[in-house]
Amino acid sequence: MDSNREHVLAIVTSMDEYQARVLRTAQDRLAEHGLPLLVHCDGPLARGAAAEMLVELLDNRPPSAVLNVNSLDAQEQEALSRLLDNVGVPSVHVGFRSPHRASIWGDNAGGMRPLLAHLLDEHGARRVALVRGIAHHPDSIAREQVFRAEMAARDLPVDEDLIVTGEFLPEPAYAAVSELLTRRRDMDAIVALNDMSAISTIAALTEVGLRVPEDVAVTGFDNDLAARQWPGLTTVDQNFDEQGRVAAEMLIEQLDGTHVSRHVMVPSQLVVRGSVADGPGSPAADHACAIEVARLDKGQLANQDASLALSSALTRCWTVPQVVDAVATHLGRLGMRRWFLSLYDRHAADRGASPHGSMVDTSTAHLALAYTCGERLDLPADHFASHQLLPSSAMHELEDGMLVAQQLAVLGRPLGFVLYEQTDGSARLTAMMHTEVSRAIDAVITTHELEGHAHKLERVVDHRTRELQAEVATRLHAERELRRANAELRRLAMVDGLTRIANRAAFEQHLETTWAAQRAEQLSVLMIDVDAFKAFNDHYGHVMGDEALRIAASCIEDSVHDPQDLASRYGGEEFAVVLPASGVAGAAAVAQRIRDHLADANIPHATSPVSDRLTVSIGIAVGCSERHTCPEELVNEADRALYRAKEQGRDRIVIATPEDSPVDSGTQPTARPANVALP
Repeated sequence: MDSNREHVLAIVTSMDEYQARVLRTAQDRLAEHGLPLLVHCDGPLARGAAAEMLVELLDNRPPSAVLNVNSLDAQEQEALSRLLDNVGVPSVHVGFRSPHRASIWGDNAGGMRPLLAHLLDEHGARRVALVRGIAHHPDSIAREQVFRAEMAARDLPVDEDLIVTGEFLPEPAYAAVSELLTRRRDMDAIVALNDMSAISTIAALTEVGLRVPEDVAVTGFDNDLAARQWPGLTTVDQNFDEQGRVAAEMLIEQLDGTHVSRHVMVPSQLVVRGSVADGPGSPAADHACAIEVARLDKGQLANQDASLALSSALTRCWTVPQVVDAVATHLGRLGMRRWFLSLYDRHAADRGASPHGSMVDTSTAHLALAYTCGERLDLPADHFASHQLLPSSAMHELEDGMLVAQQLAVLGRPLGFVLYEQTDGSARLTAMMHTEVSRAIDAVITTHELEGHAHKLERVVDHRTRELQAEVATRLHAERELRRANAELRRLAMVDGLTRIANRAAFEQHLETTWAAQRAEQLSVLMIDVDAFKAFNDHYGHVMGDEALRIAASCIEDSVHDPQDLASRYGGEEFAVVLPASGVAGAAAVAQRIRDHLADANIPHATSPVSDRLTVSIGIAVGCSERHTCPEELVNEADRALYRAKEQGRDRIVIATPEDSPVDSGTQPTARPANVALP
C-alpha cells in the first residue's frame, strides 16, 4: 500500500447508534492495515461553516479514501459527489446505492417481508399504522414500498390516515404518533421504520393508556436500540457490524489497486421480541431480556446523571477557561477516551454600535483542552491552521484509532470544533454534550462582547463629557448623547438576558420607587410561576424550555397596559408584576389576561399534571404603605398566595386576604383562611 496514504475520512451527518456501529467495525478492520479513521460529523452541506470545514479538510488534508455514511437529500448528495470527484480518492458509500461508486447497504426488502409476515400472518394484525422516516431517505422509501406491497398481497387496505412521518428521530416520531392518537386509536399494530421511532411510538401509546403488545403491537427496524426497550422490540437486524467490515474491505481493496465497482447488499434478519406477542404471557417469560433492559436502564441513568452534572457545572461558568475546566472534570463520566477542544481565533472589529465587536477567523484556531485516557494534557495553546485539526504538539493523536471531528456553533455562529473518541455512553449523550458545550461557550463570548460594548459606551460617555466642558456650543447635543449612553447602560443592567423583559433588579428598583410615591394609594403585586416547568425541561429539553420561558414572558408583558406597570422575570420559571394604583379587580383582570394569552400561545406540555398545555399559577397581593411597613411584605403575601394556588391544584389565580399578613411572632398561622381562587 502507498505509504503516502495516511488516513480514511468518514463523512456522516450524525453519530447515532447506526453510524457508530458501522464506523467502529470499519475502524477495527482499517487499523489492521495501519489506517486511522477520521470522522467528519456535521449537518448538510448547505449549513455554511460545516461545509467550509469539510472542504478545508478535503483540500488541505486529503484522505487516502472516503467512507460516506450520510442522510443527505439528492441535491446535497450531488454536491458531496462533486467534492469527492475533485479529491479523486477511492470511496465507498454505506447505507445507500450510488450508481458510480462502490456501495453497501442493508437488505430492506429482505428484512421487511419476514417482519410483515410475522405481524400480519402469525400475529393477525389488520389495521396497521406506519411511522415513516426521513422523506427523501432511500431506506425509508424502500421500507414503505415493501409495507404497501405486503399489505396489498394480502388484500389488506392501507389506511392513509394511519401513516405519519417520524423523520427517524425520537421527538418528531413521538409528536407524530401522539397527534395520530388524538384522532384514531383503532389500530392493532404500528410499524415504525427504525428503532428510535418505534421506542417513541411505545412511549406515546403508553401515555394514552394503550398497552404493548396487548392493545397494539409495535415493530421497529435496525436492532440498534431494541434491546433497551421493555417489552423487547421486534425488529430487523441489518448487521451493522458486517456493513462496516465489508465497507472497510472494499476501501482496502481499492487502496491496494484492485478495481472495485460492485454493490454489496448485506442480508437482514428478523428478531422477534415481546412487542409483538405470540401468545399469552410471552413478554413476561423473557426473563433474560428483562435483566438486559434493567442493566441498560442503569447505564442510561448513569449517563443522565453525568449529563445533568455537566449541564449544572456549565451554568456556573463565566469565562472560557471555566467552561474548559468544567468539561475536563466530567469527560471520564461521559465515557470519553480522548477529547480535544479547539476554538477559532477572534479578532476585534470596528462595528460601531454593534454589541458583537469581534470577527471569527475559522481558518485558524488554538487548542483549549487536550484530554486522553483519563488525563488532561498540559499542551501549549498553540495557534494552528484549522484544517490541521490539532497543533503540531498533538498531531500524533490523529495517527491512531478513530477520532470524530464536529464543529461547535450556535445559530450559525462558528465557535470552534472538537475531536473525540468515545468508549461508552450513548450517541444522544454525546449530542447533548456537544449542544451544552456550544451554548456555554457562546454565552461566555456573548457576555464578554456585551461587557466590551458597555465599556465602549462608558468611554463614549467620558469622551462626550470632556467635549461638553470644552465646547459649550455643542452642549445640548453632547448632553443628549450622554443620556442615550447612560440609558443604554441602565437597560443592559436591567434586562433579563433570556426573556428580554425586566429582570429582578429592575423589579425591586421599580417596586421601591413606586412604593415611595404611592403613599396611601393601593399597589398590587402578582407572583407568577410556570406550572411543572422542571418536568417540561426534562421532557422537551432546555432549548425548548428556554423558548417556552420567552413566550410566557411575552404573554405576561403583553398583559400589562399602563406605562407605570412592570412585568419582570423574578428568577428561573417565576415572574413578577407590579401594578401601581391598582386594586383587586384590576390585578385580577391582568392575571386573567396573562392566562388567556398563554392559553392562546398553546404551548404543549405532555408531562403537566394539570393540562396538556403550559399553564401558570398566580398569587395576588394588594396593599399600601398605611397597612404595610415595607413593599417586601406585599411581595411575601403574593408569594404565599402563589404557594396556595399551587397547593390547590395549579393553573389558577389566588388573591391574598388580610389574614395572610405576617403575625406578630413572625411565624405562619397554623390554619390559614381560604383565599379567593379563580381557577
